[in-house]
Amino acid sequence: MNARNLAIVVPIYNEAENLSALVLRLNRIAASIAGDHGLSVSYVFVDDGSRDGSFALLNHLDYDGRPVRLLQFSRNFGKEAALSAGIEAAPTADAIIMMDADLQHPPELVLDLVRIWQSEDVDSVYAYKEDRRASEGWLKSILTGGFYWIMNRGTRFDITENAGDFRLISRRFADALRQLPESERFMKGLYGWVGFRQRGIPMTPPPRLHGTSSFNALRLVALSFDAMTSFTTTPLRLMALAGLCIAALSGFYGLYIVIERLFFISSGIGISSVLALVAFFGGMQMIFLGLLGEYIGKTVLEAKRRPPYVLAEDRTLGAPASSETTPQEQETP
Repeated sequence: MNARNLAIVVPIYNEAENLSALVLRLNRIAASIAGDHGLSVSYVFVDDGSRDGSFALLNHLDYDGRPVRLLQFSRNFGKEAALSAGIEAAPTADAIIMMDADLQHPPELVLDLVRIWQSEDVDSVYAYKEDRRASEGWLKSILTGGFYWIMNRGTRFDITENAGDFRLISRRFADALRQLPESERFMKGLYGWVGFRQRGIPMTPPPRLHGTSSFNALRLVALSFDAMTSFTTTPLRLMALAGLCIAALSGFYGLYIVIERLFFISSGIGISSVLALVAFFGGMQMIFLGLLGEYIGKTVLEAKRRPPYVLAEDRTLGAPASSETTPQEQETP
């Protein structure tokens, strides 16, 4: 490949404590990439509405003279929007690397991503967690496995389990992502939907050195529902299957009651049993209606065609780079 430039995209949300160490390590990696592969490296930092002064700090860090694009959202729009903005900000880069700012995506692994991309015919090289159970516990590992099982049912492509947003994508891979019009995005699903040849490498995330993750248990559950209702109709099919099973069981139970009444001596059915069944079926109906409401709500949001983010600041530091052109700022009416 005759690649010329590489853009490193980093979404940021309240990561001021980690930024200095991150940039220091990225500078060393960028120098190594330039020497080993002849690639010029630029940075794109996307501040997703941080409240800890992350954006102000980014303006004063030393990037060793490399081109830097600093984007700041008008509020917190979420990581998916930040990744999309970073990809939009590097339209002519020969490759884009996306990684988190908390240093749990080891910057040194960037060297392996670039090496594989340069030596093999692939359009995406991603890092996946080698042992999720060891780092996150058995309960979260099981729930995550169930989530990916639902996401991959009935689709013509697979969303790679245990793979996150730490990955390198080629220009044509990035161009394909830019063509997708939806505002309610699930990036891990879009990586699989786009296709092309992809290659994974194992990774063991180091412990977080500073700060705490913004993804608590409730937020992860909410994001899981958002992902499922934005990207797959499998829950709707499971609802239909559950309804069919409940109807069949109810029919068999009703037939059993009739036969018992006609041919056997039995005690009457207590009101408690009836109330329990009514409560059960009522609860199932409420769950199904709520899930249908999620799908309808997603349809309404997409129909409004709102932009996925709004920029408050857009700054360029260092020497201009061919991989950086000003993205179209998106504003609400």
